[in-house]
Amino acid sequence: MSIKESFSHILSEIDKDKKYINEEVFENTPRRMEEFYLDFFSGININPMDYFKNTFECDNNNVVIEKNINFYSMCEHHFLPFFGKISIAYIPNKKIIGFGDIVKTIEAFSKRPQLQERLTEDIARAIVEGLNPLGVFIVIEAEHLCMTMRGVRKPGTKIITSSSKGIFEKSQEKRAEVMALLKLND
Repeated sequence: MSIKESFSHILSEIDKDKKYINEEVFENTPRRMEEFYLDFFSGININPMDYFKNTFECDNNNVVIEKNINFYSMCEHHFLPFFGKISIAYIPNKKIIGFGDIVKTIEAFSKRPQLQERLTEDIARAIVEGLNPLGVFIVIEAEHLCMTMRGVRKPGTKIITSSSKGIFEKSQEKRAEVMALLKLND
């Protein structure tokens, strides 16, 4: 059964008596949902490590930060979206990656049914594996519609997860430095 057929079935189950859902209004909804799901979950078919094939030599090991990267994902527990911002800091080990490739890596992981905690770790591990940096620090802040629309119904609640690898895991001083840099101009 296709996504489109499945969604048609869901619509008919929601309104068994056809009191609300009429064919004219909802005629193209199953097709639109299929297109949306195929795009939204396209990360399942992408290997994020492919984005680490084009690296660049770097003659220093100063911290590199890309912050406030918008993302959207889908909670695997309730199939409701969660969304927010991701900030990534890493200390190169004489090798860097393009900023666009970091965004593509985030997209590949976030376009899967996901848990925020796993998303945080998956991105950190990919950067460690792809670049072998001296350290990686990631912070994700997101709002989960499963907490906003159902369950506890607390709109505006933010979930924050982080991951520290390498020097950021071992050195409180380095972790404090990068956290201070992430707060600049917020």
